[in-house]
Amino acid sequence: MRIVRLLRDYSACRFFIRLIAFSIFAGAPAQAEEPLSSVIADGKPWEMVVVKRRASNILVFRPDGGGTISDSLVSISPTWRAAPGGICIRPRPGDAEKCLQLTRTKAGIEASQSGKTVWVLKR
Repeated sequence: MRIVRLLRDYSACRFFIRLIAFSIFAGAPAQAEEPLSSVIADGKPWEMVVVKRRASNILVFRPDGGGTISDSLVSISPTWRAAPGGICIRPRPGDAEKCLQLTRTKAGIEASQSGKTVWVLKR
């Protein structure tokens, strides 16, 4: 009779199932989202839509801090570096560095300065 009672007592079984589930999910470290500067600097082309000019360029940033921005007529070779929450770009040697905040949106990756969208990257 005592054996029958143990089999019908599910509280211990529920406890162990919860303990196992907790150890599985608590043991897995939460992964931080990759910085967007690393996402765009993968050496592959992005469509760069410049909001102010309503123009489309091709942007390629390499992980080494170099890259190209080109349209149908002109190509420049900017340098870039990661910054907290964004990216800083120097279009040409001697030009002032321009730092932008990067945000992932439904449209793509948005680059903004002082709260205004400067360009959007799409693939």
